Amino acid sequence: MTASKVLTIINGWLHPHHADETVPLPNNPPEPRQPIQPASGCAGYQVGTGTILHQQQKLVEQLNEQLNLPAELQQLFDQTLDHLIHWLHLLPAHPQHHCEPAGAIRHALETAFWSVTAMQQIHRDHDLYPDQRRAREPLWRLMAGVAGLLYDSGRMTSCLVVQQSSAEQSTEPWPAFQQPLGSWLQQHRITQYSPHWKQCDTDPVKPLTQEFTAINLFLLPQLTPRAFCNILQPDGDNGMLWQTFVSALTGQKNGYGVSQIIHAVELARLKSIKLHFEHGEALNQITRPVKVKGQPEAEKDDERSWLEQIIRKLHAKDIKWAKESLLLPWPDAVKSEKTPEPDILLRQWNQRGWLRPVGNQIVFRRNGHLVIALQPDISRQCKQWLSTESMTGKQHDQ
Repeated sequence: MTASKVLTIINGWLHPHHADETVPLPNNPPEPRQPIQPASGCAGYQVGTGTILHQQQKLVEQLNEQLNLPAELQQLFDQTLDHLIHWLHLLPAHPQHHCEPAGAIRHALETAFWSVTAMQQIHRDHDLYPDQRRAREPLWRLMAGVAGLLYDSGRMTSCLVVQQSSAEQSTEPWPAFQQPLGSWLQQHRITQYSPHWKQCDTDPVKPLTQEFTAINLFLLPQLTPRAFCNILQPDGDNGMLWQTFVSALTGQKNGYGVSQIIHAVELARLKSIKLHFEHGEALNQITRPVKVKGQPEAEKDDERSWLEQIIRKLHAKDIKWAKESLLLPWPDAVKSEKTPEPDILLRQWNQRGWLRPVGNQIVFRRNGHLVIALQPDISRQCKQWLSTESMTGKQHDQ
C-alpha cells in the first residue's frame, strides 16, 4: 500500500461526508505454503469467544471499572470486544511479546486499559460548561477504550498467516482482511491451525507504520457496531469525538483531534509491551486438549463428585435454565476449596462432553453475566442434587 493511498483512506474517514471515492479493500498477497511443525498449532473452531473472554475475565473487569460506562455505552464496547475476539481468536500478538494463545486479545485489552487510564489526566472540551463536559465524559472514555482495543489490530492481521495444521488439507490461508478467523475455522471445520509471522518488525517498540494503522480503518466497520460511529458524531459537536477517535486509531494528528489522546494510545501500546515483554517464539506454548498429567483413571470419577459439590452449593437465585440445560454462573459457581480451579474443571467437562456450546461458545453472556450450559442429560442428573427450595420457581426460567 502506497503512502498516498494511506493518506486518502485516512482523509476519507476524517471527513466522511466529503469522501468522493471508495478505496478498495487490499487483498492478501498469495503466500507460499510454509512448513508446519506437527506440534505447533492452536485450538480450532470449537473454542468460542466466550471461552477466550473467560480467560481474560479479571482484566476485562478491571477495564470495565476504568471505563465506568452507562449500560448503553458499555454494550457498544462489549460488542466491539466480542467482534475482535471472533476476528483474532487465539492469535499471539507478536513474536517477542504476548506470545501465548490469545496474546493478541490480552495485548488489546491492556492497551485499552492504559488508554482509558490516561484520559483522567487529559483536559478537553474547554469551550463547554462544566455540566456539558461531565455529560460527555463517558463518550471520551468509550472512544479511548475502543481506540486502544483496536489500535494494533491492523498490524496483527497483516503480519500473520494462518493455515490449517494438517499438511494433507488444501484449504487456502485465512483471508485476514475479509473474514473473522473464528468464522473461517467454522466454515472449513478446522480443528487445528498454525499461525506464522511473515513481515512483522523485530523491534516491537517501534511506532506503528501508516500501512498498519490504515488497515485499522479497513477493519473498523467489521469490528464495531454501527451505533458506535453514530454516537461519536452528535449534532453540534463539530466532529471532535469522531475526529479524535480516527486520529488516535491511525496515529495521525490533525487540527481537530486532541493530540494528547492520540499520543496516549500509542504510549498505552508501549506500556503493554514493556510490562509483559517476553523473548521467544510466538508458538512455543500451544493450546491442546487438556489432559491432566499423572491422573489415574479411577480419579476421573472425582469430576462427577466435583460437579455434585458445585450444584449442591448453588443458591436459588443462581439457578437458571435454558430449555433443558442447566446454566451455571461461571466461574462464580466454583466456591469450594476442595474442587480444582474453574479453568481445569471447564476443560475436563468439555472433554467429557458435559457442556453444551451456545453459538460455538462454551462460556457466554446471559443477562449480563458469564455462564456455562450443561448438556440436557447431565442437567437431568443435576436435578437430584438441587434442593427443593432451589428448584421452586426456577426450573422453567427459560
